[in-house]
Amino acid sequence: MKIVSDTNIIIDHLRNVPQATRFLEEIENGSFDGLISTITILELMAAPRMTEQRVGAIKTLVGIFEQVPVDEQVATVAGRYLAKFRASHGLEPMDAIIAATASVNKAVLFTLNTKHFKFIEGLLVINPYIVNE
Repeated sequence: MKIVSDTNIIIDHLRNVPQATRFLEEIENGSFDGLISTITILELMAAPRMTEQRVGAIKTLVGIFEQVPVDEQVATVAGRYLAKFRASHGLEPMDAIIAATASVNKAVLFTLNTKHFKFIEGLLVINPYIVNE
């Protein structure tokens, strides 16, 4: 199964949350085909007080994923999501891009914030902590 990981799961792993670490181990061992939006990399690198050690840890971590750039197709789908859901549901641009990454790649979106995405028709959104417990 192809999955796109939302930023919050990777942050949890960096904070030593066991559920996040188990989930990422499943990607590393091939149980899931892990994809990550380049927007997630931006969000991870934007943390305040970033040390070189943390930068190295993030680079190693995102290396287990296939990195998906924001190309024309992803940007177009994200734009449509924003036009439809920004005012009514508060969809933010970064979340729209992550959702579009999952949609375009026919992947499931794994996130801790399912409420940020559940209104997008055709997008399968799962909290992996609930699934794995």
